[in-house]
Amino acid sequence: MKKISKYLSSIYNDGGDNNFFGIYKDPYYIQVFGGRKAPKVYLDAVSNAHLLEEREKLSDEKIDKLEEMGFEEEPRSSNFSKEFDFSEQKIPELTDFIVKVLQIYEIDPYKADFEIELD
Repeated sequence: MKKISKYLSSIYNDGGDNNFFGIYKDPYYIQVFGGRKAPKVYLDAVSNAHLLEEREKLSDEKIDKLEEMGFEEEPRSSNFSKEFDFSEQKIPELTDFIVKVLQIYEIDPYKADFEIELD
């Protein structure tokens, strides 16, 4: 999706050390943290620890899919977290990965809210 690629490119090429972009569809969110020309970027996806309504909670199947994709539950944030190598060439691959994560959360990227903050 072009919007995701555009924001990833902005995180890599613009701003400073603490760039951020998020994709939101209440109550779910996926956030990307990285710095300008940084070799790594971090993906953070909401976990059941932050989903208050029982009907909003992720099923064991969805959690298994996230873990199969390499996510681990981060003790500090209690969210699912994953680190990626980051470069201009990796943006298409990372875009595809984020779209797959959005599918697990049943988020339509065309109906989601986006936010970007460049340091």
